[in-house]
Amino acid sequence: MIGGQSQPIAYDAGAAMVREARVENIFRYAHIFPRCVAMLSSGAIDVKPLITRTFAFDDSVRAFEIAASAPKGDVKMQIAIPQ
Repeated sequence: MIGGQSQPIAYDAGAAMVREARVENIFRYAHIFPRCVAMLSSGAIDVKPLITRTFAFDDSVRAFEIAASAPKGDVKMQIAIPQ
């Protein structure tokens, strides 16, 4: 679990057990960044379903304005950097 919750959260231990899920609590992302980058680059995890909007680099200011308004239903927005 990465991130902080202001209120207690419900956790279905039975469902996690059936899926053999492992929950690991991380405080301040300590030592996690290199592992996440490795998982992304290897294809072990796919974050594409989380990206709900993509903006061209020229629209970066607009992207930040929209992200700051926290539109309902948007999970992650990305800005495409020209190659």
